[in-house]
This record gives sequence, C-alpha cells and structure tokens, in this order.
Amino acid sequence: MQIVLLGIVAIFGIALRFWDLGQWSFWIDEVFTVRDAQNLSLNSLQSIPNPIPYLVVKLSIALGGNSEWGSRLIPCLIGVISIPAVFGLGRTLFNWQVGLLSSAFVACSSWHLFWSQNARYPVFTFLFAVLTAWFFYLSLERDSTLLTIAALACCLCLILSHTLSVVIVPALGAYAIICLLENANRKRWINLLIFFIPFAMPVFALALPEVRGYIFSGWGRNEWQRSPLYIGLTLVDGVSVPIAVAAFFGFVTTLSHRSTRFLFCYAGIPLVLFLIASQFQNVAGYYLFWTTPAYFIFAGVVCERVVWRGTGPQSEEKRVVLVPCILVVALLSQTYLYFKIENGGRPKWREAFAAIETEKQPNDKVVISEPEMGRYYLPELTPIYIGELLDNQEVFEKKWENSGKDRLWFVVDVASFNVFDANENVRSWIRQRGHLVKTLPAFSRAKDRTIHVYLLE
Repeated sequence: MQIVLLGIVAIFGIALRFWDLGQWSFWIDEVFTVRDAQNLSLNSLQSIPNPIPYLVVKLSIALGGNSEWGSRLIPCLIGVISIPAVFGLGRTLFNWQVGLLSSAFVACSSWHLFWSQNARYPVFTFLFAVLTAWFFYLSLERDSTLLTIAALACCLCLILSHTLSVVIVPALGAYAIICLLENANRKRWINLLIFFIPFAMPVFALALPEVRGYIFSGWGRNEWQRSPLYIGLTLVDGVSVPIAVAAFFGFVTTLSHRSTRFLFCYAGIPLVLFLIASQFQNVAGYYLFWTTPAYFIFAGVVCERVVWRGTGPQSEEKRVVLVPCILVVALLSQTYLYFKIENGGRPKWREAFAAIETEKQPNDKVVISEPEMGRYYLPELTPIYIGELLDNQEVFEKKWENSGKDRLWFVVDVASFNVFDANENVRSWIRQRGHLVKTLPAFSRAKDRTIHVYLLE
C-alpha cells in the first residue's frame, strides 16, 4: 500500500513538473548558469566553487538540446526524485504516514515546482540535503560507518551545489553533540570524526588571503535590502502560510521526540545563522530552500496525528480529514496561480526580445539592465548596460546624439528598476524620449515582474 500511494504522489509530481517545462522564459540567473554551463571546461571548472549545477546543466543540454526545456530536463528529474526522498526521510524520522503526507505536500508545492523547472542549483541542494539528513540520522541511530560515509558524500555534493549550504555542518554538529551526551560509545565517536574532520580541515584555508577575499567579497553590500524579516517571510511564503502554521504546531506538539530535535537542528540553526549573517551579507531567503523538508514533515506530523490517530464519531473523523485536504488545496491553489497567472514565476524576457526581433534593424542597440539576457536571446543586437544612463543621463544622451541617433531599444524590467531606479528618473527619461512598443505583464510572489519595451528613434 505504501508503494502504491507513494507511486500516485510521485506520478502527480512528475505531471506537474513536466507541465510547461519549456514554456517559461529563462530569467537572468538561469541565463548565467546556462551560459556558464555551455562554456564549461576543465580549466574553468577549477575556478567554480559549486560545480555540480553547471556540470548537470551541461549534461542536460547535451541530452535535451539547447533550449529552455533541454536545460531544465535533468534539474526537473532531480525535483521528481526528491519527492520519494522526502518520503524516506519522513518515514525514518516518524512513520510512513508522515512520510507520505510530507512527500505529497512537496509534490503540490509551487515553490518546489518552481525550482524543479529551473536550470539552477536550489533543487540540487534540496535533494542532497534530504539525503544528507536521512543518512546522517540513520548513521547515529545504527552507529553505521557505511551510512556515515554516505552522509558525508551527500553533504559534500550539497556544498558543491551551493557554497552557503555549508551551514548544515554546524546544524548536524549540534545534533551530534546531543547524541553524544546520550551515548558516547567508541563507534559513534569514530563515525563522527569520519564525518566532521573533512569539514574541519578547510578552516585552515582561511589563512590564505584569496580564500578570505572570496568568502567575504559580498559582505557589507546588501542593495536588495534583504533583512531578517525578508528572509523569514520568504520561507513562510515559499512553503505557504498554512504549511508554516501546521509545521509550527507539529513542532510544539512533538518537542520531546528525538526526530523533532533533529529537524530543529537541521532547519533552525541554519535559519538563525542566516538571520545573523543578513546584517552583513547579501543573503536571500531561497538560499535556505533546502531546509524546507523539515516544514513539510512537521506539517505531515500534525496531519498524521489528527487523521490516522483521530478517534470519535464518524462526523468528527470527516472533520479531521479536512486538515490535510485544506493544506493540499492551499498548495494546489498556489500551483494553479503559478501556471495560469504568474507565468511560472518568471518575467517574459523571451517574449520581450521576440517583440524587438520583429522590428529590429541591423544597427539597432538594446539598453538593458541585464546585458547577458540580450546576448542570449538576441545576439544580433549590441547590448548596452543601463548603468550608463543611470550614472549620467546627459552624457548618455550626448553620446547617443554623436552616434547619429541610432535606434535604441529599452527593455525595462520593473522588478530590477524598482531597486536601482526607485525615484523613476531613468524611466521618466525613457518615457519622454521613446515610445512604448509592448508591455508584458507578470506578477508573482508579491512582486511586479512586468517588462516594458520602448523604442527611441
């Protein structure tokens, strides 16, 4: 029965993740990943701290073709695999019912769906974090060296998928201390040394200036205003408010459970570290996407307790069954918006450049906030960074006049312009001199992702 039910959940998750996989335009971070993956070589691989996503996307392009669908093929499969992986972790920590419910929540989650349909690293961190947590927990329960090595291998893959995922190490270290206080046998000590020594050694690399420079290169720069509140709201919005509320009650009602302590370390400690780091470092809430399995599992705990353990009259049993149904409906409502309203959570970059392509002339140029988007979707036209106009409008205008007033296309992506052009000085300059060619509306995750296309001639 477990296999049949999990199969139904997995098939539903597969259908959602392959639905419109190639429909959505790339967004800027995706284009960076795809272009870097296309240019990947043995020499460039040595300089990339998180090579796994680039290697996988390169393989995905080789198998599926150089397109949105081809670039996302293997990441989508990784997203599918993570659904039964969550089932395994939930079943190990609690029971098969919790595992099934939590995997169903993941299958219906629009946030997990978004990253599964994305040629980026988060879905890799999700899978490797689940496997790391699963094997690490089992290795301590069974004092198994083989499982310890498996956890170490998965943890290394996690960090090689995204460097900041290294915060899982102190999280697992905290849980290891709890286990040692309960039982500090010789085998357990040996296994923990096998796991943690490889992570202790790189600390000495901080003595090298180039290593320190890389790690702290972004500290102090937080132009996107990512505060602790922003990080917290990103997580709540990502997993959905009903799941977050259910997860809270699942946590407080199982405080004495060993698995609850493990999940608290797994998801709570990285969150605390990121909230502290956000005062100095430009960190985003989705960097903690790999901790969300804990929220889905805690939500599963609540549902399992009220459904499978619920007793009472038939009418009461029907009412408690509504709890998981409400959570699933809430998740599916967001998924419906994802497909029908939010354009897959992406701006319509491809459509914007398609509009330019129909009217372009050989000497046209494109002024854009992300020149790499222009190089990918419309390489025939010269991209100009909007920063030239942002820095000095008079110099930009004089340079344009001296060039013979070549036709200029302006691609105004509202989400980015709202950050560096908050007072709309640049947009006013564009509106006054150019005319609007096309507007491509898109709204997702409480943000306006509309793109306006202007032509100055």
